[in-house]
Amino acid sequence: MNKMLKYFLPTILFMGLLFSQSIQANWQLGAAIVEYTYEVREFDSPEDSAEAGYEVTASWPSSAAAAAGYGYTHTLVEYEVGDTIAVVLVPLINEALLAWQGVGMNVDLNDGGTFTINEGSTYPTTETIDCSTYATVPDVSEAGTWTSTPGFDHTDDPDHPYAHSMGWGISLSSVFAQFGAPDLVNGQYGQDYGVGTDMENWGMVTLDYTDAEHTTPAALEIYWEAHDGTASGLGVNEDGQLNGWTGVPVSPGDTVTIGNMDDYLAWLHPDTSLWYELGWTGDTTLSAPMIGGQGHPIDPENPDSYEIDPIFGDTIPAGLVEVNHGYLFDPVGDDGLPFSGDEPLAPTGYFFTYNFMEAAGWFSGVFEEWFTATNDVNLSATAAADSVAEIYLDDPYADAVAAGVGDTLTAWFNECFAYYGDPMACLDVMEAGPTLTLIGVENACPDEDGCGVDDSGWDYNDYDETGRLVMEVDNNCIPDNTTQRVNTFWGNTQLAMDQDAPIAQKFEVYGNYPNPFNPSTQIKFATEKFSDVQITIYSILGQEVTKLHNGGLDAGTYNISWFGTDHFGNKVPSGVYFYEVRSDNRIQKGKMLLLK
Repeated sequence: MNKMLKYFLPTILFMGLLFSQSIQANWQLGAAIVEYTYEVREFDSPEDSAEAGYEVTASWPSSAAAAAGYGYTHTLVEYEVGDTIAVVLVPLINEALLAWQGVGMNVDLNDGGTFTINEGSTYPTTETIDCSTYATVPDVSEAGTWTSTPGFDHTDDPDHPYAHSMGWGISLSSVFAQFGAPDLVNGQYGQDYGVGTDMENWGMVTLDYTDAEHTTPAALEIYWEAHDGTASGLGVNEDGQLNGWTGVPVSPGDTVTIGNMDDYLAWLHPDTSLWYELGWTGDTTLSAPMIGGQGHPIDPENPDSYEIDPIFGDTIPAGLVEVNHGYLFDPVGDDGLPFSGDEPLAPTGYFFTYNFMEAAGWFSGVFEEWFTATNDVNLSATAAADSVAEIYLDDPYADAVAAGVGDTLTAWFNECFAYYGDPMACLDVMEAGPTLTLIGVENACPDEDGCGVDDSGWDYNDYDETGRLVMEVDNNCIPDNTTQRVNTFWGNTQLAMDQDAPIAQKFEVYGNYPNPFNPSTQIKFATEKFSDVQITIYSILGQEVTKLHNGGLDAGTYNISWFGTDHFGNKVPSGVYFYEVRSDNRIQKGKMLLLK
């Protein structure tokens, strides 16, 4: 399912241009900041009933084995309608980050209310396949229409005295969301447009001009908010029913954990060969849906063991194996209790050990059996804890651990019942029972090795060759209503072919004129064949200031304007700047001086 490429809306009327300022130019995307909010919704479409659900579970060693009684299943999280699943910020704040994500867009905006996304453009979106959500950047091109409403000038802004803002909307597009143009002069956000109003999907533009007459725009900022539904064209099927999902995202698994789980289980259960009986071979080439982990430490002296995150500069492990539907989660959560039910879906690096899954299976089964028979919380919790403790300890030690866990859980239950008065809801405190019992086993164990309980916190422990457990995530797709808030920044390339120039015979850059310049200059160049052309402006320190063009051009001679602005349309200071023109693998450079 595609989350951003939408269906055409066939009956939208085009309102036309309602202002005197010119927006017409060729615009190159310089930066984009996108925020996605995913909120759980009710079932609406046939796809929901077939694919979606509100509960995410994990099974060991697999969902099939657990269903057959040869493993365990644990609920990771259960959502209710209205819950926020996640808020995701994508800050592609410069050309380098856009390029790193493979995003590039060149658009012709026309004063007549039409636009064209030119060939060679790409635009970010997400797809959910088999309940796992992926980011994709497909090629896009189309012709569409836009609308506007009267706006206001920024005459009081000393940095942008010629800027103008107005309501702006997309009325027909298969790439962008559809949204309306609000009245920014007389309207108010939250009352006339925005969330909870009749115009939830809305947008605005701010143009920065080089002149007071607003004839030559130099920079453009477009902002919009859009929500899933037929009005925006987002997250709906052909019948207009909501069909958006959020899936558990892919995370890396590793060969170290998979391989060493074979040794760990053989060591823990030498008489049963549990690994093989449950259908896992221990093959290090295994690729299956799983919760993963980094599997090996970072060695500062081995550059092959790590890489640098290009956005945040963090050092992260390298050499990971991508698996189908891996997931990492925090087993504690906000309340500090392991596996108490509030654990967020967040990639924190923790995942279940075999000990916990075994303990969870025994504890839950015995507690349910005893509570059904006796309706006594303390007896049931003590019996359940004893069933786990006696796996590792002899009776005197196991009995002591079980009694302590039973008393603790009973005290928590009584506190909950005294406050809420709902005994069945308060039984949720029993979810902490398996972990409390294992902690008690370690504390009571007469041996230094903790009686075989692995709580090392490491993916792999070199000392005793134990490792964390790899599990299958059995999630349904979570039906969601997505809100996107998008802020994009564009530069006017003013790219024009020189129709009077002779036929180009070679790739050549003729320089820029005027030079020195203020406020704008034109760079003239020629290419003798169709080629991929990139034109970039750099500061005297070699830092990229902006990219004027990035895309294919036919053979010919061209002039392209630079208005002395950066990626965001901010005016740059006086000084020396360099331009670089690339035509396929050929490069020519020049120097220019901006004076103010």
